[in-house]
Amino acid sequence: MGVDINGNEFDIDYRAWQPLELEELLSWIRLHFARLDPTARDRVGDYLLSRSNLARERALSSAGLPYPNRWFGPLTAPGHMLHPAIWSRPESVPHKPFIDLRIYEETWNPEERSRDPQKVTRVRIFDYLQ
Repeated sequence: MGVDINGNEFDIDYRAWQPLELEELLSWIRLHFARLDPTARDRVGDYLLSRSNLARERALSSAGLPYPNRWFGPLTAPGHMLHPAIWSRPESVPHKPFIDLRIYEETWNPEERSRDPQKVTRVRIFDYLQ
């Protein structure tokens, strides 16, 4: 989640991490991130926050944020159905720069969530304040 100066949290479009796929990044975080020393974790946080802000700026530009497949553009099928291109329209893009990056681990029970989509447990595992 990107956090602006007012403390508002925003989902970050999966395309911000290109050429990394979101699943690759999350797997790396789960397997290796906790073993890093605090300085290294801050370098990762700084890199991810920078990529998030760069993607946010590109999404607000007239060119927009590029899709992974340049030939199909917005018709490109998402690599994973849970990761839609949320910054496809300028009105859906946060307008203020992110000053904080928060990484959460989310868990849920599929049966419970089918009855209530908000039934998700979130635990903050990292917070990087610029």
